[in-house]
Amino acid sequence: MKIWPLLLKAPRYLGFWMLADIAYVFFLFFFLDAVIPLSFSRFIFVHLLAIGVGAMVMFSGLGAGILWIPVLTFLEVRPSEAVAISIFTQIAGKGTGSLTYFFNGMVDVKTAVAFIPIALTGVTLGFLSSFYISRGYEQLLLYIFVLIAAYLLIRTIQSLRNPMPVIEASLSPVNTTPVPYRRSYPVVIVSSFFTGLLSIGNTDWLIPHMTLKLKMPTSRAVATSLLIMFVTILFYLCLACISVWQGYASWPHGTYLLFATCSGVILGGQIGTRLIRIPWFERYQKHTFIVLLGASIIHLLC
Repeated sequence: MKIWPLLLKAPRYLGFWMLADIAYVFFLFFFLDAVIPLSFSRFIFVHLLAIGVGAMVMFSGLGAGILWIPVLTFLEVRPSEAVAISIFTQIAGKGTGSLTYFFNGMVDVKTAVAFIPIALTGVTLGFLSSFYISRGYEQLLLYIFVLIAAYLLIRTIQSLRNPMPVIEASLSPVNTTPVPYRRSYPVVIVSSFFTGLLSIGNTDWLIPHMTLKLKMPTSRAVATSLLIMFVTILFYLCLACISVWQGYASWPHGTYLLFATCSGVILGGQIGTRLIRIPWFERYQKHTFIVLLGASIIHLLC
């Protein structure tokens, strides 16, 4: 019996990820409190939260910072350090989830290829600007970001009056008409600039833009935006590592929580990518995004 083909097919099934998560928790149990400064009860609590956050992020496409930063601050992690831990956690969840979307054919590859270089330029400019922009100006830029996000939220709510027909994700047609990507570059670079400066996900802007301007189905816009966001935050991590290596920054405290968060969002991401296959969930995907985006705006203002 050939076992390698079965091992390659295993990641397609949710049961594989659930068994892998159970095995991981069992293995880590022997290191909690002794090697890792984290109690088992606290680990399970954070781990379950991570599963929920990962599922919602991969289903709706909203940046995970809105969900993670309040949780991490509740766990007595300082806000400045919570942002970095949130970014590191998103890499795990959005990485596996984005690849699942990609292999299921839900990503608009042409759009992703056109937007990723622009997004990397924007996140680099934002990251470098963070060393020179004072805290007061950061708050001003944050308010500008919120105003534009509020505008996109209103436009997305208005678009509910003319909903697209619900189509199975695997059968969603790819838009073959030429798309003027250059008109979208300002949105991509500005949203990614805020990712590099304030660690705010660019999907909050990209998903409404793709659905309203590029006429993408919501499911395809979410899948494409999440892939772009994953590459962007992975590049952000590389920039952060270089800044630490050069002595311009330091690693945040509380990184031991990553043992609970990263594994949780990986499983949650697999759950979220499968919710879109259920017609009822797909029908209300845009509604979920609207609710979470509204909560994100409120959180950024508080």
